[in-house]
Amino acid sequence: MTTAIKRKIITDGQHTLEVINVLQTEIRAPDSLDAIKEKAFQIIERSVDPIAGPPEQPSDGLLYGLIQSGKTSIITVVAAMAADNGFQCVVILTSDIDLLYEQTLRRIRNALRGLNVLGKNDWKDAQRFKSQLQTPPFVIVCSKNGSKLNSLLEAFKGVRARSFSAMIIDDEADQASLNTLTSKGGDQISRINEVITNFRNFFSVNTYLQVTATPQALFLQRPDHRYRPSFTVLSQPGYGYVGGEKFFGDQSILLRTVDIDEVEQLRTTYQPSPSGIVPMGLKTALYTFLVGATAGIILKKGAGYAFLCHVSINRTDHRHIVSLIDRFKEETYNILQNPSHKEYKRLRDAYDDIAETQSGLPEFEVVVERIKFYLRGANIKLINASSNEEITLDSAYNIFVGGNKLGRGVTIKNLIVSYYGRNPKKPNADTVLQHARMYGYRESDLGITRLFLPERLAEHFRLIHQMESALRELVMKYPEGKFEGLYISSPLEATRRNVLDPNSLGMYVAGRSYNPAYPLRTPEMKENTDWIDNKLADFNDVDSYREVAIDFLIELLDKCIPDSKHGLELWDLRTIKTALEKIKSLQGDRGYLVVRRGRALMTVRHETQGILSGGEESLAPKDAPTLFMYRQNANSKGEVEIWWPQLRFSEGNYVLAFSFNR
Repeated sequence: MTTAIKRKIITDGQHTLEVINVLQTEIRAPDSLDAIKEKAFQIIERSVDPIAGPPEQPSDGLLYGLIQSGKTSIITVVAAMAADNGFQCVVILTSDIDLLYEQTLRRIRNALRGLNVLGKNDWKDAQRFKSQLQTPPFVIVCSKNGSKLNSLLEAFKGVRARSFSAMIIDDEADQASLNTLTSKGGDQISRINEVITNFRNFFSVNTYLQVTATPQALFLQRPDHRYRPSFTVLSQPGYGYVGGEKFFGDQSILLRTVDIDEVEQLRTTYQPSPSGIVPMGLKTALYTFLVGATAGIILKKGAGYAFLCHVSINRTDHRHIVSLIDRFKEETYNILQNPSHKEYKRLRDAYDDIAETQSGLPEFEVVVERIKFYLRGANIKLINASSNEEITLDSAYNIFVGGNKLGRGVTIKNLIVSYYGRNPKKPNADTVLQHARMYGYRESDLGITRLFLPERLAEHFRLIHQMESALRELVMKYPEGKFEGLYISSPLEATRRNVLDPNSLGMYVAGRSYNPAYPLRTPEMKENTDWIDNKLADFNDVDSYREVAIDFLIELLDKCIPDSKHGLELWDLRTIKTALEKIKSLQGDRGYLVVRRGRALMTVRHETQGILSGGEESLAPKDAPTLFMYRQNANSKGEVEIWWPQLRFSEGNYVLAFSFNR
């Protein structure tokens, strides 16, 4: 077999150079363009040799990016470089939502100006389709709709195109491409997955490239599964990208919390008679948007800015919210005419908040006068399956309200304020992350940017951000993808269950530490403390660590009861015990124990925040799971002496995956 690595890859072909020239108009930083080209090169390098004939093994890869970080730009360069290196056909599979499909088709055609780019209706005329394929290379952009995909496959069969070498690029591959009947077992296959598989089987020479920012469902497929990538190219965002760290990192200053009950007030489907009152958090978010957008227009001569309200998938709710914002618009216009109105102060509070992060903010009175001028023209758009509105900025103030159409894949230009409230009982980490439309190349507007959401949902995003960071670190170490999977414990699921085997849910990350947010410190716990004291009597504090059996770590953890009122997200003892038993079966029955006494910690911790003091992380090796046990003194709050554990999983090329029915 002739491998892709041994052949010379053309990186300066005419199609590639043309795409780079097009991208230069929107990506000004040369380093970013170089990075895009390098990622495309890595993909083509690992793809099949389109000239060498059928490969011995399938070629399946993943381009793993970040939300709104420029994956489409890499896709266009991959397509161009594929054409320059001998691929005759590039098939790009994208969203079935017309808005997103047209967005992708438009961008692909604009970038690949030297190639014939066919849309989803261009193979209806069989004779014309056949003639257009006579002069490869060419590109086809097809929506992931079962009928459309099958009609394209039949069209290829009709012109006997099996011998074409094909690069199949599946954008948002984790969304609709996997078998949604997997969890039922047996041989049932969902329609879109079946047709995509038939595509991959049809072309004798092809590389199947999955593209997504949320590959949880892909990495949770069985190691031998055909839709689990055999190689991964990790893309990094370019200059000016704003992601999870800015919003959900420990130093974030952009997050504003609202009462979760007010989100329910916005859902008419959960109330017998909606009040028609704009909840205070939404009102504050809108005031903040008016101030921020106006400041942006004055300071940066911006044409317009966007506000996003994303709280429900129900169309009735969307219409209700639009009517509320219509009312807010009229009421605010009247309030601005009367500085003595009590609501006027709320606008001033929003101005003061923006002033904390935006330098050179115009005087409050100047901002108010411009709001008066622009407010009448504010455009409130309903974006859902029943509307024909486009996500375009055609006003100074552009307010978008909707559901799934405002989720995965859509780009909202100049989005500075988001109000988010999607709160399912069992949220999927990949779905929630795809709702992060506030991410993107927004560095220049960071001072006027805010995110409003309930604290519970903010915590979900924090956990997801941590999981995403850990997964990207793991992929960086092991680009061949040979690790177990991914999971965030209740209330979050890693992904939707229907695309996974029943035993494929669960996660603890290699090398990471976990601890209960706070230990239960009631008098009843004295018995457990005494039991642990006895077990650890001969473990002194001067020892660096001691090697013990994993079963002994589990035995100790059984007596360390967390205080449930501080939340039990990641620290689920049953899951932890199963994870340790899995490590025992894979790596042997060996763990480390570090014991320290005389501590006086009384602060609630995040479950991944850690309770170690400076330097204690290095007390034990990292090649086996380590349990750090800290004995806390009784305190003036009446809390008894207790042991507070922190568990660090061993380093390695794994993310532990499990499934539990809670």
